[in-house]
Amino acid sequence: MKTLRTIWLRIGSLWQRREVKRGIDEALRFHREQRTAENTAAGMTPEDAAREACRCFGNAPGIREEWRAVRGASFGETTWQDIRFGARMLRKNPGFTTVAVLALGLGIGANTAVFSLVNAVLLRALPVHDPGQLRVLNWSGPWPKAFSAAGDETVFMDRAYFGGFSYPSYLALREQARGGYDLFAFAPTDPVTAVARGEASRAAGILVSDSFFTGYGASVWMGRAILPEDDHSGAPPVVVITHRWWERHCGSDPGIVGHTLALNRTGFTIVGVLPRDFAGPLPGDTADFYIPLAFQPLFRPDFRLASPDDYWLQIMLRLSPGTQEGPVRVALETVFRRHQLDRSEPKAAPPSLLLHPGARGPWIKRMEIGSPLETLRRIVALVLLIACANVAGLLLARHAARQHELAVRAALGAGRGRLARQVLAECLLLALASAGLGLLLAWWGKALLVTLLPAFADYDHFDFRMDSRVLGFTLMATAATVLLVGAIPAFFASRARPAAGLQNPRILGAPRLRLGKLLVIAQVAISVVLLAGAGLMVRTLVNLSHIQLGFDADRLLVARLNAAQGGHPESQLAVFYERVGEAMAALPGVQSVAFSDQSHVGAGFGTGYGIRIPGREGKPLGTSGMIVSDTFLATMRIPLLLGRGFSSADAPAAGRVAVVNQAFADKMFPGQSPLGETFKLGQEEHQIIGVCGNARLYDFRAEMTPIAYLSYRQRPAPEAWFAIRTALPPSALGAAVRRVVTDLDRNLVVTGLTTQRELAGRQVAHERLFASLGGGLALLAVVIACLGLYGLMTYNVARRTGEIGIRMALGARPADAARWVLREAALLGGTGALLGVVAALGAVRVIQFYLYGVAPHDPLTLAVAVVVLVLVALLAAFLPARRAAKVDPMVALRYE
Repeated sequence: MKTLRTIWLRIGSLWQRREVKRGIDEALRFHREQRTAENTAAGMTPEDAAREACRCFGNAPGIREEWRAVRGASFGETTWQDIRFGARMLRKNPGFTTVAVLALGLGIGANTAVFSLVNAVLLRALPVHDPGQLRVLNWSGPWPKAFSAAGDETVFMDRAYFGGFSYPSYLALREQARGGYDLFAFAPTDPVTAVARGEASRAAGILVSDSFFTGYGASVWMGRAILPEDDHSGAPPVVVITHRWWERHCGSDPGIVGHTLALNRTGFTIVGVLPRDFAGPLPGDTADFYIPLAFQPLFRPDFRLASPDDYWLQIMLRLSPGTQEGPVRVALETVFRRHQLDRSEPKAAPPSLLLHPGARGPWIKRMEIGSPLETLRRIVALVLLIACANVAGLLLARHAARQHELAVRAALGAGRGRLARQVLAECLLLALASAGLGLLLAWWGKALLVTLLPAFADYDHFDFRMDSRVLGFTLMATAATVLLVGAIPAFFASRARPAAGLQNPRILGAPRLRLGKLLVIAQVAISVVLLAGAGLMVRTLVNLSHIQLGFDADRLLVARLNAAQGGHPESQLAVFYERVGEAMAALPGVQSVAFSDQSHVGAGFGTGYGIRIPGREGKPLGTSGMIVSDTFLATMRIPLLLGRGFSSADAPAAGRVAVVNQAFADKMFPGQSPLGETFKLGQEEHQIIGVCGNARLYDFRAEMTPIAYLSYRQRPAPEAWFAIRTALPPSALGAAVRRVVTDLDRNLVVTGLTTQRELAGRQVAHERLFASLGGGLALLAVVIACLGLYGLMTYNVARRTGEIGIRMALGARPADAARWVLREAALLGGTGALLGVVAALGAVRVIQFYLYGVAPHDPLTLAVAVVVLVLVALLAAFLPARRAAKVDPMVALRYE
């Protein structure tokens, strides 16, 4: 077999040498004939002309030496020669190089910037020991009969997936643990008021089980972790703080262990400080401290610790080395189903316990935060695809202009692989330069993206550094760009034929560049898809911005205060909030002040009530509710339509009263006046004393929600949102508002200080993200497509200069030449636009969830996208058309 292989290689080598020599002879014969024709045209006799041509090209030692050098060079040497030659060619064509690097750099930069966000939110592993052994417990099944969740659930089609568990469920699962894994639970606290070293601040924490730190795989930098004796009723309160909290609020005190930290007026002994690089399991890691689960009633009073119907805990486990996941899941599922048996409907299917990989933390949480990034990632991938098609089209046009050069190289002995490698070397240089530009653009663009991301998703707490995974992605994108851009031009370069390519290009005429035109059509089609999607999002944002809120949001400052966390008893909350409101109203520039237990539009939540109307049977009727001060309607400028508002006469001892909005009246008392009617909220009966206008509570997209406004005197709330109507710019009063609260109680912290307009803007954060970034990326795609069409038409005009000169010599006018270029550009743009419309009809389904007030297949938006792309195509062809119109027939035909 070895002998046969040697013979086969020898035959192939002889055949290759014969083909190379034949190519050299053909090249020499062509040059001799060309020199003979030139000498004859210069006045020499045919014999002298032939003799002189043979003297110059008879042996051609330079050509033969070059062939021998090429044939004898190693792969590394020839590769380095190809790279140097490619660099020289790119340097000699600065216009093409600039356009190609800019187009690819923008595409790679946009993809790298978005991937750095995707990496931080969805891909980066938790900084703990062996994160691959972590698992997250979720479950799927029917909704429990009595269900109170912490918001960690999502619905896919007709199945519900839950990430929350009740505390009794956790205890049952923990008792099942017999070895092979460590089970631990945790849950975020409500925002708390923390006092350290005499200074109050707002803090966020996590309630954890006694096995949290061992199961999670994290160690304590100073002191100790939470132990089993800390997590039971009656245990002394202890807390473990983070390194950043220790630096900011404890002055980096090395003796902080053993000191007391007041959380909601309860003293907790600091027993440990976590390392600097510690990050908790929740996305973004906003926690400042960790406390045992036994203290849940102090920090999550909305859920009962012992209730089997309150699903607020998240559970994870760490598998021991060698432990199989399947048996662990089956054992835990058996316990969980037995515990959930009484919580489900009688005929419902049993719940299923799911074990998802936990190396990146809770799966559902990250999917909720990362869903807009996934959509954005698909958009920027299309932009890179457009850029690649653009540069590939330009390279094909350059290939058409370099057919003679490639034919000479083929005649000198360059094989197909060598010719293709030359083109790929140029593509590699372009891609590397574009990758460098892309990294610079991504570094700047990443910060821009973070500012555009929704503020309520806590994106500021993610680590967006460009690590090895981001750099690896950039290298992969660069490699893919080389293949996408260079594959087709390299294929055509490898098929260069000396016999055809060495002929006079003026005689051959211009190539048709069919594939280049197809690439331009593809660019235009994808640009239409992006432009249509961006147009739909812009129209959605405009529609949402014109929604009537039902109140005046201008010059309205919003501040959040929780006096209950400062130790004020429930009976004194109303009096204290009145004092705060009076002090704020005395500030210069303040027109009126009101407060409520939640904010209109933008807080991201609402309070739901189940009410019963006397004389009506059936299930409780759902409505939203707000606890407000007497001046609330006037301060918010919500009109009072019937009856009266709240006053000092509505004391706690008086009968319960309520003011309802028009939507409440229409739904609960259709066709009649609700004044004087009553409804029951729990065991308390409320009489309706007034009807006000509709105002949006927390959702822009929903219909006007029925709202029942209750008096703060009769139903005090632990937390208050103050609405401050000002004659000055609201932001100018922020420091004064904080000072007022500090003067009344230095242990209280004002949070959520913002304007009502900014608060309402959070409702359209995703829409603004897609409208701004989608519009920018669509504009970028249109510009890149325009550059591609311009480059193609420019090369086409340059290659067909001789044809244009002949047409003009035969009587064609300059306008005819320009019309030919514009007609071809319009045809390419129109064809791509029509194909883009067909693609857009299916692609816009990705964003239809975010649309409001506009149909996914809106004909006006699609028509505008088509018109814009056709006009852009004509604009891109204007300069080539002008150049074609200025062709001088005498100059063009001089060499014919």
